[in-house]
Amino acid sequence: MISSIQSGLNGNRINVSGMLDADGASALRPLLEQIVIGANRDVAIDISEVAFMDGSGIGALAFTFKRLLARGMALKLEGASGQPLALLRKLGLDRTFGIAPVTPRRIGFAAALGLARAA
Repeated sequence: MISSIQSGLNGNRINVSGMLDADGASALRPLLEQIVIGANRDVAIDISEVAFMDGSGIGALAFTFKRLLARGMALKLEGASGQPLALLRKLGLDRTFGIAPVTPRRIGFAAALGLARAA
């Protein structure tokens, strides 16, 4: 579940993998609690290897976010993709957790119709 924990000049970094469902979130909570208690810098959580997240995972992250915010620190999620990213965006939490907004890709009319030639 937890790949690694790193502490450096820019803050604490946690790499999480697997699923952030009820079981995964309950396994992660004690570590998050320790991080919040001991943190004196911002915290980054890399969820690039999280395949699935539900309300329990969101709850654990939101709880950590609020506790850090109360202490004047930030929580940033990194590497969000697939279903976890879609859920975070649907709930409007992508901005809260510092996830970069989607930049719309502009394509030409011919490409949109599939008429553009491959180079």
